[in-house]
Amino acid sequence: MPDFHQPILLPTLHHLAETALEEREALLKELSLEKPVALVIPALYAELQRPALPRMLKQLTGVPYISQVIFTMNGMNRRGYDRARAFYAKRLPNLRHTVLWNDGPELTSLHREVDTLGTRRSGPGKGGNVWMGVGALHATGHRGVIACHDSDILNYDREMLWRLCLPVVHPGMGYVFAKSYYGRVRERMYGRVTRLLVFPLIQALREIFGSTPLLRFLAMCRYPLSGEFAADSEFLRKIPLAADWGLEIGMLCDVFRHAPAQRFCQVDLGSNFEHKHQHLGYDPVTGIPDATSGLMRMAREVTRALLDHLWADLGFSAEPRKLERLADTYLAIARMLLTRYAHEAMFNGLEETSAEEMGAITVFAKMIQEVSSECPPAPPTPSTLPSWNTVSQRLPDLGPKLCSIAVG
Repeated sequence: MPDFHQPILLPTLHHLAETALEEREALLKELSLEKPVALVIPALYAELQRPALPRMLKQLTGVPYISQVIFTMNGMNRRGYDRARAFYAKRLPNLRHTVLWNDGPELTSLHREVDTLGTRRSGPGKGGNVWMGVGALHATGHRGVIACHDSDILNYDREMLWRLCLPVVHPGMGYVFAKSYYGRVRERMYGRVTRLLVFPLIQALREIFGSTPLLRFLAMCRYPLSGEFAADSEFLRKIPLAADWGLEIGMLCDVFRHAPAQRFCQVDLGSNFEHKHQHLGYDPVTGIPDATSGLMRMAREVTRALLDHLWADLGFSAEPRKLERLADTYLAIARMLLTRYAHEAMFNGLEETSAEEMGAITVFAKMIQEVSSECPPAPPTPSTLPSWNTVSQRLPDLGPKLCSIAVG
């Protein structure tokens, strides 16, 4: 039976029926005359050699309502940049597109200018790439809707894109932000940072500090770390973005604070997403984590971003002893959820992964203890890249420079 549960704080659009792709795309094409749709795709240069991105581009060639695509990339040199431009030109001959070279000399110079504002150090990386792609669209005059999705979706289908965009484009819905959710199941359950860290951590924070409106909202998100969203471009100008793996959780917190009530939603993209799977980032024998790679790096940056955003809401400075309980409370809740995940696996005939996941939550608990002990006695300094409204006010020459790069 289709799921149609509606959380109070978060309108949820479910996949309740099979809808004709041509009909939905024709509707979006008509609506996009008033609200043009642009797509931002952050990518490493290495994705050009992997199977997901070429498949995605083949799907995008038939989409009739996309006005332009920004490929915002890093991990390449001049030769790689030239190859990337040729790669996209061959596969998208009839779709307007731009390749941004985030670790190239021109954009590196712009990142350094942003550093003078004293916020998070700017530079290439997923969050920084998304931020620069959004900025390029603003600088070149795009007004309408900006959608964003990852470049490593192995089973990408263009139906996912209309589901993501329609709630923000359609005037009868009026949402300013739509966040995706989907399954991550194949022979086993994936989505490990979301399942094993974020869900129990949010519940632990609620048990210790009380259920604030922001924590209630985050608890209703079906997939807080999904990389796909669509947003009204003017609304997105107001939102700062984390430069690292804190991008998704930080964006949710800022959307909750800045969006009018009931004008953000989460959308079922109607599929099990198949991304590349990262290693956990710790030695399964010794339990020693590598904080610079794998899911451990992601987990630390997500935890840091979440606690930074919750600092004022939860009063960490007034009740530091409560924060000292966070790791133990998290571990107790995570162990309880592991039992449920084991039952899910048995019920569905999936691979048993309890031992591996017990090791993961043990390492995550140690990481949470370390990060929570670093929380300052005063509100943390801003750790995000500034909103593009702020950039326009404080660095008025940066937009025209970015425009010349994007159109050149």
